[in-house]
Amino acid sequence: MNPLARLLDTWLDGDAGLRVDGADVSKTSLMARVCAAGEQLRSLGVDSSSRVATYMDNSQEAIAVWFASALLGCLEVPLNTNYRGELLTYLLRDSGAQVVCCDAGHLATVLAAVAGTEVRHVVVSGGAAAEGTVTVHPLAPAATDLDHRRLCSATSQGVVLYTSGTTGPSKGVHHSQESCTELARAVARLNGYGRGDALLNFFPLYHQNARYTGVAAALVAGCGFQLDSSFSSSRFWEICRAGGITAFNYLGSVLGMILKASQDLGAAQARDHSVRLAWGAGAQREIWARFEDRFGVAITEVYGLSEAPMATINRSTDPSPVGSVGREGDLFEVRVMRPDGGQADPGEVGEICLRPKRPDIFMRGYLGRERDTVAATRDLWFWSGDSGWLSAEGDLFFSDRIKDAIRRKGENISAWEVESVLLAQPGVMDCAVYAVRPDAEGEDEVMVAVVLAAGADLDGVIARAAEDLPRYASPRYWRVLPTLPRTPTHKVEKARLRAEGLTDGVVDRLTGPVDSTDR
Repeated sequence: MNPLARLLDTWLDGDAGLRVDGADVSKTSLMARVCAAGEQLRSLGVDSSSRVATYMDNSQEAIAVWFASALLGCLEVPLNTNYRGELLTYLLRDSGAQVVCCDAGHLATVLAAVAGTEVRHVVVSGGAAAEGTVTVHPLAPAATDLDHRRLCSATSQGVVLYTSGTTGPSKGVHHSQESCTELARAVARLNGYGRGDALLNFFPLYHQNARYTGVAAALVAGCGFQLDSSFSSSRFWEICRAGGITAFNYLGSVLGMILKASQDLGAAQARDHSVRLAWGAGAQREIWARFEDRFGVAITEVYGLSEAPMATINRSTDPSPVGSVGREGDLFEVRVMRPDGGQADPGEVGEICLRPKRPDIFMRGYLGRERDTVAATRDLWFWSGDSGWLSAEGDLFFSDRIKDAIRRKGENISAWEVESVLLAQPGVMDCAVYAVRPDAEGEDEVMVAVVLAAGADLDGVIARAAEDLPRYASPRYWRVLPTLPRTPTHKVEKARLRAEGLTDGVVDRLTGPVDSTDR
């Protein structure tokens, strides 16, 4: 039986509700949209051999298209809606998508990116039909037949989640539906979700976080869930009270933003809510205990990757210290390895390596990239590209990213991809993109050292980059150099650039020139 169909059956049998951006959505309404979208995709030739990409913001329609695609068993390809231009074309080409489902507000972006891909049909929510190099279809209205089982395929290709590239373009992490379902079950089991819970998630549906540790976890537990299209720190507790929220997902600096926005609340007001749990990754150790004490909310911190999710766990009831990402859980074994493959001693920094303890939890591989899949594994261990160390008690401490990627506002940013976009500008001769952290308690910001062509205008380069890159990936700090520092083998010395940091002459695109004496 189709894994998603089983989850839907569990959820539909209960009395838990669904809210999108604070508005109640009936199960009948959602399933009517699921069935309509499924029949429409089937009419376009979609079956378990097809590949369907989604490029949609969080909405009832986005959930419906996701569920319909999963029930049909096609290869689902949820795409980051911040990608555009050549980067979006690359993802469509790499995934082999034949159909794209998008919002009307994204239609022009999609149509501009489909040339040279296998896309033949675009289904648009809130739009009208059109003809061109591809056929554009308006998303079908809600159906009257609510039997979702008639859409079910006996087989499923699974889902591809694109993760940030390191020294090359983004790779598609290929998971089976079974592994996604097992992750949802593990999250629900770990957090004790039940029918009395209501989960809040405000991350986009192209993230594993919102899909499988949020919405799917609620389906597993038969509990309510609220999917918001954006995060509001100023209205966070108001939103939680209105939705009767008992648990929410976080990433990165979210907890700190909530704490800062709530600093004027009295002690009683700070606990005037029903939230019992915050679940996620990247909690700042400086605010961890403060958040729990002030709001009475337990934090469960995990470490994992798209390829190998939820490898370690640190709950308030566990013995792991604050600042650790915890100990290995039920899904993966965890080791820290030296470059030669030997196991690091306790306290010794090395590369974090993971090995699944059970079937249907690790990725199938990188889509169409067998060599990359093999390169990421050695002696049956997955080498994460992250560095860290284990204590003698087995607590894992994350140290840094070995791979050349940057994490900002919950998004992994490929330095290679940002560099490729900048180098496409005629005014840019050379560049190097890397992470800086202006505030020791803050998160990564994107910085670029750039070599400009004669007569090129930095302001113009910055403006063009803002147009061509996702907002979260557009560099904040710009440093103009005559040449980039390189090793004898001609590799850019990014470690040196990072160490030099925000020197005089660096331009902050938000505030202007940086004065290093103020730092």
